[in-house]
Amino acid sequence: MRTLETEVLVIGGGATGTGVARDLAMRGFQTILVEKRDLSHGTTGRYHGLLHSGGRYAVKDPQAAAECIRENQVLRRIMPHCLEDTGGFFVLTPEDDPAYVPLFIEGCRQTGIAVEEVSIARMLKEEPLLSPDILRCFRVPDAAADSFLASEVNADSARQHGAQILNYHEIKGLIRLGGRITGATCHDVVKDEQVEITADMVVNASGAWAGKIAGTAGVSIEILPGKGTMVAVNHRIVNTVINRCKMPSDGDILVPIHTVSIIGTTDLRIPDPDRIAIEPWEIRLMLEEGEKLVPGFQRMRMLRAWAGVRPLYHEGQVADSRDVPRSYVLLDHEPRDGVSGLVTITSGKWTTYRLMAEATVDLVCEKLETTRPCRTHLEPLPGAERGHYHHLGVNLQRVELEEDYGSLVCECELARPKDIVRAIVEGEAKSLDDIRREARLGMGPCQGGFCTYRAAGIWHALRNPAVEAINVALRDFLQERWKGLLPILWGSQLRQERLDELIYLSVLNADHLPGAPASQLAAEMYALPDPGSPPQAHSSPHREKAAASGNRQPFPPAAIYDVVVIGGGLAGLVAAWRSSQAGLSTKLITRGWGATHWNAGCIDVLGYLPGEEHVQVENPRQAIEFLQHNYPGHPYALAGIEAVEQALTSLQTLSEESGYPLDGSLDRNWLLPSALGVPRPTCLAPRSMVAGDLRVREPVLLVGFDQFLDFYPALAAENINRFGIPAQGISLDLPDLRNLRSLSPAVLAQLFETEAFLGEVIAALKLHLGRSRRVGFPAILGMQKAVEVHHTLEEQLGRPVFEIPGLPPSIPGIRMHNLLSSAGRSAGAQIFNGMLVLGSTSEAGRVDSVWSEAAARRKTHPARAFVLAIGGILGGGLVGEPDGKVREIVFNLELKSPVDRSEWFSSRFSDPLGHPVYRSGVPSNSAFQPVDEAGNIIYDNLFAAGGILSGGDYVRERSLDGVALVTGLLSTKNLAAKLGVTRVIQ
Repeated sequence: MRTLETEVLVIGGGATGTGVARDLAMRGFQTILVEKRDLSHGTTGRYHGLLHSGGRYAVKDPQAAAECIRENQVLRRIMPHCLEDTGGFFVLTPEDDPAYVPLFIEGCRQTGIAVEEVSIARMLKEEPLLSPDILRCFRVPDAAADSFLASEVNADSARQHGAQILNYHEIKGLIRLGGRITGATCHDVVKDEQVEITADMVVNASGAWAGKIAGTAGVSIEILPGKGTMVAVNHRIVNTVINRCKMPSDGDILVPIHTVSIIGTTDLRIPDPDRIAIEPWEIRLMLEEGEKLVPGFQRMRMLRAWAGVRPLYHEGQVADSRDVPRSYVLLDHEPRDGVSGLVTITSGKWTTYRLMAEATVDLVCEKLETTRPCRTHLEPLPGAERGHYHHLGVNLQRVELEEDYGSLVCECELARPKDIVRAIVEGEAKSLDDIRREARLGMGPCQGGFCTYRAAGIWHALRNPAVEAINVALRDFLQERWKGLLPILWGSQLRQERLDELIYLSVLNADHLPGAPASQLAAEMYALPDPGSPPQAHSSPHREKAAASGNRQPFPPAAIYDVVVIGGGLAGLVAAWRSSQAGLSTKLITRGWGATHWNAGCIDVLGYLPGEEHVQVENPRQAIEFLQHNYPGHPYALAGIEAVEQALTSLQTLSEESGYPLDGSLDRNWLLPSALGVPRPTCLAPRSMVAGDLRVREPVLLVGFDQFLDFYPALAAENINRFGIPAQGISLDLPDLRNLRSLSPAVLAQLFETEAFLGEVIAALKLHLGRSRRVGFPAILGMQKAVEVHHTLEEQLGRPVFEIPGLPPSIPGIRMHNLLSSAGRSAGAQIFNGMLVLGSTSEAGRVDSVWSEAAARRKTHPARAFVLAIGGILGGGLVGEPDGKVREIVFNLELKSPVDRSEWFSSRFSDPLGHPVYRSGVPSNSAFQPVDEAGNIIYDNLFAAGGILSGGDYVRERSLDGVALVTGLLSTKNLAAKLGVTRVIQ
């Protein structure tokens, strides 16, 4: 057991704990702070980010209000860089009691809070999204606070004055000798060792966990944990803190913080701060209350939900946790419990953390019989020397000044490589989640979809730990992000998460990385919601919007085609190409391009069998026969093995004729490396990839580029080594790349098609070939001339060369898209992008037309037959609603989908069984015509293809491309027969 000694031990690394540590160290005490996770992991990092003016408590709790306004002014002096001076509005909505207003104004006056009434016209000029039905508005000096940064700078200041800050040291128990606390025992979670710390005085600043900590020494503290749930909207809908002008209640505050807006919060008494759940009714309540402040709030994209626990303390019984005063409580356990050496500081607000720390250290001085004045209210915190508040554009300004806009790790939050490196080195990050707190990694709309891989690669290159440690850190972070997404996954955010799943579980194959499934630093999941939660009451705003738009008249009529294909992914492009080849006049309309641009650019027919075992498929032909017997509703079972083979052969023939050959067969999957270095099963692959087949054991050299953030050769090579194949990774620093402001996959692909750059790469690589027998590059070896670039590299390097797909945009996928688009247009198809199809007209069991939104009117698209290839949740053809329904957006077809939203998801992001909601789809017959529950054809001239179909989880199975290809072909073949076309589609 490791032993440490100190004068004062502080337990808790939130705002109060770091504030106490700073104050102690500044007064000359030898100080150690311990925190069981990272700083701000508890309540401090899970609140709405408000610097209180005190107005919220001016009526109900004037003592807390007075403390807040005093400390509000102090914090503005000592830590302006941690604050954004948004100001605050208290607004009276039609649902609020006007009689509260004079009480509010008088309460502000009595507690010293500056308040002025603002006209509704002025309010709407400053905040135009607020409801025009608001009756009155009052301005107060609220602000937004970065609680993560505040804890970090308090800890930094404490360190500068000699304190030790020990993160990931979990208290196991206080040490009690008779009537005195002499220290504590901890578990160092990172090193997995016990640590004993002896101290003259222990400060229990563990917030909602204060009772548990004190209880290890037999000291009773009745903490009333009050859970609060908050939801973040994915953009800044207001720039001012908005409070309802009424007694504090649920969902009555909207706080702009960095790039998002946060609505909160509930307040529920719970028995255990380590077991908290986010209840569905809480999310519904936030949406409904937000609507009263901002019309349309419920239709906005929700980014994330989380819950924190308030440390409420009250001597005596209360019926409601909102009845507990918000002023802080300082407990001296010597007179209270007959136990010396221990004080507890609890309750209070984030805004009053410094005042709480000052009072606590004053008591410590008294207990240790010394007099040392407090200076924390006088001396600014590190970083405050800049002398100004944080403002929303500061990160963008920094990026522009330093011209870093071409090298962002996290585009959502403008985090640069240097920010990630600083968090790892100076912040001593132990996990990707630690980097998040410092650099806001993964906190934007994609919730880590792109930056998780990049940050893991930077960490590996910087620290070079065992690759298993990086792998588990990546999985931990994906799970941590998943944790907060679960309560709000519907609409666009559900689609975003399906894309993230496609990236990490299909393209990167991260669920098959070597190493443990999770570490001791993994996210602590929320408890399961109470099945007895109040029932859903509100209807879906998305559904209401769609229904309302259906009343408009189509305008004007258009030329009638034989076939209209809806959707521009692989299924839609195949359908348009084949129907045009059959002599049918064909029009393809799409909102945007499909999963070809996101996926690997291969044809994944079946990589893993459905089921808990997640068995890797070696022979797709045999696996499809298994599906036919065990999953009769799967598209492959409906199509039959011969149709699958025909579809593959037709695409291979086209690719060969087009000069971009696809190699492989239905009898054997390739095992190609992902950008993480994991073998990835696929059936057909571009010839530029197949030399990477990891069934061959020959040594591999992987090549990256210093300025390219989407491929980390050393990380991939080390994982390949774990699969028993010698591999080495190098990163080239080339003169032609140093001055580029942006190095995206598309830019590199264009560069590889220039003779000068290709020659520079070859010359540099010849110095590093060594004993390697083949050379792997990220999949950026040209766009239009990929075959020529690949041939030149192989010829000049004297070794087989292969590409490795990585983060979107997928250059091989774009090549595949261009190949099929060209084939369709050459056959006569008309292809139109930028058209979102939202509805249809029908009569007597036949579809007459579909319509899309144009600039100021609808555009109709009549046809004799239609192919619905708009994709599932990933493609946007299916929309998950907040009310737990999944709907198809064009024809409102019946779906197979989970009945209850509580059944949509597993608690694990990478659960082998997947998430039931992603198996939602349109049921069809063997001709791929949508059918109802009884098996009856819904529309005689409507066919469906690709991810819109029910029957499987195509991302988890690695069958997305194969299903799209087969059903795109067969739906068109059956459609042609329906229209009486005699030309055979093979």
